[in-house]
Amino acid sequence: MYSSKEVAEILGVSDKSVRRYLNSYFSLENGAYQVSEKMLEVLKNEYLGQDADTIVQPFTAEEYEEFRKRLTEYPMFKKHIESLQTEIEYHKNQYESLMALHREFVKMQEKALDNLTQRSFIEAKEKGFDK
Repeated sequence: MYSSKEVAEILGVSDKSVRRYLNSYFSLENGAYQVSEKMLEVLKNEYLGQDADTIVQPFTAEEYEEFRKRLTEYPMFKKHIESLQTEIEYHKNQYESLMALHREFVKMQEKALDNLTQRSFIEAKEKGFDK
């Protein structure tokens, strides 16, 4: 235990400041302690071993049943999500393969059109339509 003077020396403040601060935590009125909200928070932290801002509320029976149901459903949903991810990956790969085939087809069509244009030009030249 420390006196208010010792606390003041440790904190580097006046004894009066320490007493004023302590009075903000509790006071003695008619032989009974009056504890401030700040002191109650300190006591809760000290004796209950929990953060004073922590709110603990138990489940109602319905809430507990819903929570239990969700916990049992979780593995099933997780498996389903994994299968959907696999399916999405499959479709993505299929799409990329089809797009590669499409690009190849477009190149072939462009080449065929280019050949047809050149052939038409040659035929037109042979028939004398270029003059």
